[in-house]
Amino acid sequence: MLTIQKIDDTQVITAYINKNKLPDMAGHHQYMALYDGDALCGLGALSLVGTKVYMNLVHTSSGNAFNHSLAKALLNMADLRGIKTIYGSNLALSELYTALRFTKEKEEYVLRLEGYFTVACD
Repeated sequence: MLTIQKIDDTQVITAYINKNKLPDMAGHHQYMALYDGDALCGLGALSLVGTKVYMNLVHTSSGNAFNHSLAKALLNMADLRGIKTIYGSNLALSELYTALRFTKEKEEYVLRLEGYFTVACD
């Protein structure tokens, strides 16, 4: 069974990053993990850079199949924490940013979260 949850275990995070040869990220991060049972099979992060929050790490070991779900969980976590705008600058995630309705503004992608998770009901 697949689950997505917040993860704080720095040893597990570091091991996943090293195993998958992901870029080392400096700064303050909040991580979400994708698990298949007890096996960690995906990792995503929100990173505080200056006064902006970036979503530049979304990786699943099964390719891009579950990136969208992991990214939506990260966006939901940001929204619940009162973050109003998320930025992206990882060109490898361009298709994902577009699918999530980010807009391209100059050199980065931008998503305003106000109303993003609101569903109109009759």
